[in-house]
Amino acid sequence: MYLEISNIASALGKNPYEPREKMLLISWARHCPLNVKKYLLTNKCILPLGVNEETFSVLQKEVFEELLPKEFDVKDFTKIEDSIIQEYKKKRNNKQTDDEIVKLTEYTKDLIKKNNGNLQENNIIQKENYIKGNDRMYYFNINEESCIGGKNDASIGNTLLEIKTRIKKANVRRNDYDLYQLIGYLLATGINKGKIIQVYNKEKFDSDIATEKEYGLIDINEECWKQLSEEIVIGLKDYFEELSILIKTSNFKYLNSIIPKSIRPIAKFDKREDEDEIVFCEENVKFKNLFRFLNK
Repeated sequence: MYLEISNIASALGKNPYEPREKMLLISWARHCPLNVKKYLLTNKCILPLGVNEETFSVLQKEVFEELLPKEFDVKDFTKIEDSIIQEYKKKRNNKQTDDEIVKLTEYTKDLIKKNNGNLQENNIIQKENYIKGNDRMYYFNINEESCIGGKNDASIGNTLLEIKTRIKKANVRRNDYDLYQLIGYLLATGINKGKIIQVYNKEKFDSDIATEKEYGLIDINEECWKQLSEEIVIGLKDYFEELSILIKTSNFKYLNSIIPKSIRPIAKFDKREDEDEIVFCEENVKFKNLFRFLNK
């Protein structure tokens, strides 16, 4: 069994944006995509398109890709969103529904944030002459049947760096989920020291000393960080044990809290002629990590 290092905090219930129960569903989908697809279909979390129902998911993605600038910053978000929505309305001859605009807006906001993060990460690496990571996978065994893995952002000297882009200055802060990710990379790479670099609007926050908003330099050989590292490993053992039971039984106990009936379906699908494959559309962007595995 495998878990991405970026998802450690979610697996341990330390990420308010992706709760542990939701991560269990995603991990189950990674390991058993056909079982999870069947489970979601049975529980009407995914529905087929109606006989005469149209989907504009592909058009929405095309408009986004066409109008997204190669270079942009936080201050450009609203302008980009507006231009994408206006172009979409134009291509739809102003016959779009309110629901289409809601989905397009959610999709645009999510991907703009992700793309901006990648841009600012690359910019700060070049500006500060960090050694760029993402060139190889690192793994750390939790037990004989499970491991965590991932690619780190960058490093400088003997210090591993995890770079986080903030879209608001108020978001420059200490987050458990960032810290857990950093420690995961330290365990996997065998590097002892690491630091979280926060970037807002090209301003860098990278204190070596702990402050109200920064953890400072982390050394997992120091007792407090060593203890937290051990607690993380113990927590991951429990997580993988629950995941193992879920894989064997397909008994997911948290469906109504993770995908309540009020938000179903979280996607629709169109079945290709003469094929068993189904093509998802109208996906709820909040479940994009789940569909990564269901689309395989």
